[in-house]
Amino acid sequence: MKNRWIFSLIILILLSGCARNVKVEKAPANIPAQQLKIEEKIEKPPEHPMPNIDFSNIPLEIKNILPLEGKFYPYNSYSPKISPDENYISFEANQIEYKKIMIYKLEAEKRDNKTVIISKRAKEIDLNQQKANQSIENLIESGNLENYNESFNYEFNWFPNSRNFIFTSNAGLGEYNLFLGSLEINDPLLEKLQKLLSLKKIGEYLMLTEGVKKDGQAKVSPDGSKVVFTSGRTGNGDLYLLNLNNGTLRRLTSTDDTDLYPKWSPDGKNIVFSRGGKYSQDIYIIRDVDGVNEREEPLVTWFFDDVLPNFSPNGKYISFYTTYNLERDPFNTKRWGLMIIPSDGSSPKAGKELTKYFAVPNVIKDNSQGVAWFPDNENIILAKNIDSDYNPIYIYNIKTKKTYFIESGTNINHDFIVSPHGLVCFRAQYFGWDRIFLANTSYFEVYLDEVKKLK
Repeated sequence: MKNRWIFSLIILILLSGCARNVKVEKAPANIPAQQLKIEEKIEKPPEHPMPNIDFSNIPLEIKNILPLEGKFYPYNSYSPKISPDENYISFEANQIEYKKIMIYKLEAEKRDNKTVIISKRAKEIDLNQQKANQSIENLIESGNLENYNESFNYEFNWFPNSRNFIFTSNAGLGEYNLFLGSLEINDPLLEKLQKLLSLKKIGEYLMLTEGVKKDGQAKVSPDGSKVVFTSGRTGNGDLYLLNLNNGTLRRLTSTDDTDLYPKWSPDGKNIVFSRGGKYSQDIYIIRDVDGVNEREEPLVTWFFDDVLPNFSPNGKYISFYTTYNLERDPFNTKRWGLMIIPSDGSSPKAGKELTKYFAVPNVIKDNSQGVAWFPDNENIILAKNIDSDYNPIYIYNIKTKKTYFIESGTNINHDFIVSPHGLVCFRAQYFGWDRIFLANTSYFEVYLDEVKKLK
């Protein structure tokens, strides 16, 4: 009950809205970033020799499903995120009075001709000014949780360099803002941004926004130079774009509705998002972001609810959850389905013709991730909403339009993600607690073998 109250409070804060310590862009909104004065270039993602793998020629197989954490901890885990280089995984841990972020180091190891993923705890993000030097485990053991201010740290996302990250936190103070961090001490990127943006430092983290209204759902562009996020500073949830090269901040959307769940296209040129009000949301896209031809286009606008859009790895498709159902019941708010449309806007915006893009009925809607695509751009992993089977795992193929059951040995499955080369991660129940699980795949094994050849 308390968790539901906290979630409702966060949503209420989001709809109210402010930030102070980033510079607001004074140039016209349609001037591309390359024409603005660049003070310091943000580093590009590291370039490493990468194998060129045609995943479409490899039979997809799910292997070795194991819990990420070998030791038991008294918290529920969810919202996993694998770093772009696939060396780290983050997830959020929740136990009523706090919500912290855990980061684990991943290593692949061969055992009996099988690839096993070994994990080791690397970092905890528990940003609380009052108890900055005490771990949650120590507080639990000492019985001092009643004196611990509620600290919520969540909405974690990686930078493309797989070293830096951005997340939302109230820092134990009640105001939700964006923070920057690193896996390294004295990180060069953070030092640049602190100087360029005059950012306040709280502990080892930089406060990217500072206000009394919620900023969140931040996503870093594929080249690491921009951040799109949702803010309630104007009274609605609008999208804002922060250019990390010069510190300019620009409002991207301006309507009476709420804009949520922004996602970058793989080429960094477009942002897809959900827009809506109290009863339903639609799917929109901003094309040529920060370019001379920047424009907003509706992709889906009908009376069904459509949320959490996500691009396929090649950027050709956009998947999202929808309450459309074969019975065409507009009040079906508890049953979600999967829809997949072309990202070029060629599909109908509504009506009977749009229903042809409906893919899978009765799926479990993840609350923050969006649909998980494999790197072959054909297969999607998801959980079906079948209570009698405790949300079993399936793979849907967009070419054959068929679903295939996966025997996982896990229950209440959701929060699926797939790494750039096919490592699967998801949440499932384990002895009554939500735990993060890793699943090796034939795709990831081929990738690891090819990487060894390049070394």
